[in-house]
Amino acid sequence: MIRLHELCWLLFLIIAILRATVLSTSPIIWPLLAGWIALLAAFIWATRQTRKDTPGARRWGWAYFPVAMNIAFALLGPTIKNATAWRADDLLLSIDTLLIGDNLSQRIEYWTSPVLSDVMSLGYMFFMLLLFGSMLFYLIRSPYLERCYRGLFSVYGLGFVGYAVLPAAGPYVALADRFSVPIQGGWLTALNEQMVTTGSNHVDVFPSLHIAVSLFLWLTLLKDYRRLGVLLTPMMIVLWASTVYLRYHYCIDLIAGALLALGVYWLTAGKRQQAADAFSDVLASVPGQRVPSTSSD
Repeated sequence: MIRLHELCWLLFLIIAILRATVLSTSPIIWPLLAGWIALLAAFIWATRQTRKDTPGARRWGWAYFPVAMNIAFALLGPTIKNATAWRADDLLLSIDTLLIGDNLSQRIEYWTSPVLSDVMSLGYMFFMLLLFGSMLFYLIRSPYLERCYRGLFSVYGLGFVGYAVLPAAGPYVALADRFSVPIQGGWLTALNEQMVTTGSNHVDVFPSLHIAVSLFLWLTLLKDYRRLGVLLTPMMIVLWASTVYLRYHYCIDLIAGALLALGVYWLTAGKRQQAADAFSDVLASVPGQRVPSTSSD
């Protein structure tokens, strides 16, 4: 039976391949298509590995997903650029206007200060430490690897679907002429701006994976390593605020990202998993009954 993260990731890869071929307004760029096909072939291998009985083989299968996530992120930018010139910024802005009457980043632009910009930039960059630190720790050391990765890469699969279907540049690009107060700060602000400029694939706006991924990981850490999750809470708040302060996301991006994280967490580690654990406890009390394993869900 196909698992949630596999379904989400397969959906994304199919859409990406369609974007690179029949849904492209330009001629096919064959190296890009080859990259997507290689990711699909490796995905099939990884799904087989994660079903094997030996823990080592399963970990090799799970290791596919962090690698594929980074490759897919890099491939997605040129794939969408070749496929279409349309961007969803106007649509996302119109949704924001319906929700809050304006763009939230514009509303708070007069709050900017060099010190606050540095704090927010540090929070925004903290995402990378949270992501790669969590992926590495769960892959190498944590007994909760499979549950975490199933949720995390369900979030990434659906998030990348959003990038492919509704590509957008973000307020800092699309609405640049509407801001009267620039973001100014010290070396932290400059470093973050450089990282975003060079690291973005320029379609990574809806939904906000800075929100979705960090919220999912925070909830997961609170479940698995509560003290660490509590310790990280102040930085998480700064991270979430930075997405609007630094003008990288629309309000609807944040809402969609939060709903994505909460929905996936509920399916992989929340009430659904608690119900499965309770069912296992009931079976365990019946003599002669074999209890199905739920620890990897």
